[in-house]
Amino acid sequence: MDLIFQTSLISSTIHYTEEVLQTILMLVGVGRFESFQFSATQPWLPSLLLHAQLTRRLLESLLIVKHDKSKMHVTHLIFALCYYPVVSLSINLSSVPVSNPVSVISVVLFSWASFHQYRCHVILAELRAKDTEAYGIPYGDWFEYVSSPHYLAEILIYISIFISSGGGYLLGANCLYQILNFSLICTPPTHHWYLKKFDNYPRRKILIPFVY
Repeated sequence: MDLIFQTSLISSTIHYTEEVLQTILMLVGVGRFESFQFSATQPWLPSLLLHAQLTRRLLESLLIVKHDKSKMHVTHLIFALCYYPVVSLSINLSSVPVSNPVSVISVVLFSWASFHQYRCHVILAELRAKDTEAYGIPYGDWFEYVSSPHYLAEILIYISIFISSGGGYLLGANCLYQILNFSLICTPPTHHWYLKKFDNYPRRKILIPFVY
């Protein structure tokens, strides 16, 4: 029997719930609030940004995304359950202090990319509002420039977390993985599918506006 699962929210819900609980425990200090201080030597900012991203994505999956009948292989599920804890661990192991201007830049980039990722997910959901099996050409926001703008936003989000961590080498490796994964594996098939399915598909790049 092929070990496949219906695409669901099981893995994301488990992990995102865990991350939210970790954030709450971190902020309240597990009953020892006086022991927790927002100091430049603690990786609170990249951790907070990561938890904010995971929480928003969970809410979008529950409230916005229109799920279809596609399937997920068991290996993908296992990888999803392992990847984000590794990211959290890399933040704690390799983050270094950053200056206030760098922190501000990371937060601005994170907020900007998060807003556009949300908008792109709304656009995709509205395309399938009436029929969850229907597909169409998405227009608006960053879809005017690339075929997979939500992945572009995801890359920028992880770059912002990397900046907020002070350039931690472990988190940098995770960011590099995300960039290579989205650039070489996830986005090209989507772009070529659009080109094959729609004769009137607009001239857009795959992932990076005007470049790739």
